[in-house]
Amino acid sequence: MLLALAFALATHVWAEDFRPVYHFVPEKNWMNEPNGLIKIKSTWHLFYQHNPTANVWGNLNWGHATSSDLVHWTHEPLAITSENGVEAFTGTSYFDADNISGLGSSTSPPYLAYYTGYFPSNGTQDQRLAFSVDDGVTWTKFQGNPIISAAQESPHDVIEGLETRDPKVFFHQPSGKWVMVLAHGGQDKLTFWTSSDAKTWTWMSDLSASQIEGLPSGITGWEVPDMFQLPIEGTDETTWVLIITPAQGSPAGGNGVLALTGSFDGSTFKADPVDPSTLWLDYGRDFDGALSWENVPAADGRRILASVMNSYGASPPTNTWKGMLSFPRTLILKETASKRYFLQQPVTELAPVGSPLATIQNQTITPGQALLSSIHGTALDIKLAFTISAGAKLSLAVRKADSEQTIIQYAQTDSSLSVDRTASGDISYDPAAGGVHSASLKPDGSGVIHLRVLVDTCSVEVFGGEGEVVISDLIFPSETSDGLSLEVTEGTADLYSVEVRGISLN
Repeated sequence: MLLALAFALATHVWAEDFRPVYHFVPEKNWMNEPNGLIKIKSTWHLFYQHNPTANVWGNLNWGHATSSDLVHWTHEPLAITSENGVEAFTGTSYFDADNISGLGSSTSPPYLAYYTGYFPSNGTQDQRLAFSVDDGVTWTKFQGNPIISAAQESPHDVIEGLETRDPKVFFHQPSGKWVMVLAHGGQDKLTFWTSSDAKTWTWMSDLSASQIEGLPSGITGWEVPDMFQLPIEGTDETTWVLIITPAQGSPAGGNGVLALTGSFDGSTFKADPVDPSTLWLDYGRDFDGALSWENVPAADGRRILASVMNSYGASPPTNTWKGMLSFPRTLILKETASKRYFLQQPVTELAPVGSPLATIQNQTITPGQALLSSIHGTALDIKLAFTISAGAKLSLAVRKADSEQTIIQYAQTDSSLSVDRTASGDISYDPAAGGVHSASLKPDGSGVIHLRVLVDTCSVEVFGGEGEVVISDLIFPSETSDGLSLEVTEGTADLYSVEVRGISLN
């Protein structure tokens, strides 16, 4: 009897704390951006900024989780720990297949994890290395740390190494050198460093806002760089892609993630002129510090991103945890006659964990109708394909009950996709927690609008078109707000297909 009561109370507290169903969150306490994303053999490794002792930023270590499918995650022991007055800030991982670093052997080449060492006592930041020779199970800090000291950073940093961080490291085959990209905090620049042995580093070049033609002003506080080559769909070409998370200047205000294309010769990145309409990878408030998985086999071939969904610090109303991982998404680059643009979609591994709840095919919806109102769920995957009459607005309300709802709307008049959190639940925790986020979304060549909506306990991620527009936001509705409604106003919509799937990991 007592055990049953304890279980019921624990279940209630769990549900009350907005813990998501199919998005990764730590077992307890704080997380911010992902770190060191890498696939090792058949296992996906997720590392992340983690405070294991409190539900606030501080005492930062690399938390660790593993997965066979990017959906089900197993919590692992801390990978890189805070100790001796040095915390483990953000960084990236790479496979040293040829043991160039000498930290493994020819039969057991090492996986390398680069991170920023942070000294709370004086604010200094330097760059450090850890390595694993047991397929990422355990990580050993390099005895020669730091590999780039604050003194070495100082000539390239206006505040002498106090804000140099977030190393992205990879091996550049054409030059035969290792490359490190570092962010310089509030200075709105990156530096590029190279190494022959993955341990001793030399500064090569800077990239600042003034060197990027067409970059809108007000994009400040560059952090968390990622850099890789990406095929251009429909061509036999590839291009370099550089991802940056600025602290200010995103379409939704505050943090955001932008992506540049350009050329790279092993020491200098030259950005292509920016098209502001294709610059941002997300138009919501909650896609921050995005990084991609390395070492994905060529047979798979995907570039897969994830970020932290939280730009409000310790403010969100969760008590046992803080910060969640966005659902992993693929990134591809498409080129038309007029522009290049990025497309993102949830990884296909989500499909097997869904079960059908409702389907609609070839139906016209008119004002006054409310479709899907018999469907309930707090963890959903929804797909819509429709055309819409002049002046009409199609609205999908999720997590709906009484006065609460989050509305995903497409408006024909200005071809806009929006997420309205005005009545989404608890928005009192931060001035930026409510309101409407929107972006332009044109129909496809046949006039059809495609939407994909991922709903979880405390989040919505909306993918428009082929994935050229994404809006990701946290929501905190009541547990009982689990309804759906699909309605049209000021015209009609022809629904070619609507599919609602419930997501369960049991």
